[in-house]
Amino acid sequence: MKKLNFSRVLCFVACFFLIHSAAMAAEDFTMITTDELKAKMDAGETFTLVNALSPIEFKELTIKGSVNIPSSRVTADNPLLPADKSSLLIFFCKGPKCSKSKKAAKIAMKFGYSNVMVYNEGLPAWAKKRYPIESQVKYPKVKLTRLSPQEVKGQMNSAVLLDIRGEEVKKVGKINGAISIPLDDMEDKYATLPKGKKIIIIDHAGKQVNICGKFLHMNGYEDLAAMDGGVLAWKRAGLPVE
Repeated sequence: MKKLNFSRVLCFVACFFLIHSAAMAAEDFTMITTDELKAKMDAGETFTLVNALSPIEFKELTIKGSVNIPSSRVTADNPLLPADKSSLLIFFCKGPKCSKSKKAAKIAMKFGYSNVMVYNEGLPAWAKKRYPIESQVKYPKVKLTRLSPQEVKGQMNSAVLLDIRGEEVKKVGKINGAISIPLDDMEDKYATLPKGKKIIIIDHAGKQVNICGKFLHMNGYEDLAAMDGGVLAWKRAGLPVE
């Protein structure tokens, strides 16, 4: 009996280390704090600071001196990435709840970059400390009408459903009839949207619709609304996805 229990303990310990090792391998980059990043800047250290958000978000607000490489555009031939793959790369986005910086860092490592860090505290923490930020565009203030999934379903025949998600489309599913333009590509593709119809903006969980609404309004789209809670709310309501 004791031998059996000991075997179980050994199995548990082995499994724990396997899982822990896999987790470490999946996130084989170093986290950097707000003050550590500022210290590197003040010391004049050489590194590439990468904002992993969409171009629309980057132009609204970013850390001064950063470049914009959306997580979906981290590719082996991206000209904004340094040719020397031992160069320090630091990725950031909108804080701990934003996964794009980690996603971008993992992709960069797959392409051979060996010195990768993630500034997980991100833009909100940087701005809160009043460290240098910059903005290229001042978007207009827009108050989007918020619609429940049921209300959106009732307007599907008369409105354009604009799905601004990226890879979440494949994981969660797509609402039948929705036009898919990821927020990362919106700046290049928004002109394909009709201006004579109501546009209902849909994202993953209701967090990115506002910036998209500001951008579209600035470019002449006036009849705009957003679905509350995103596609996750649509699914919770028992409505179908493809």
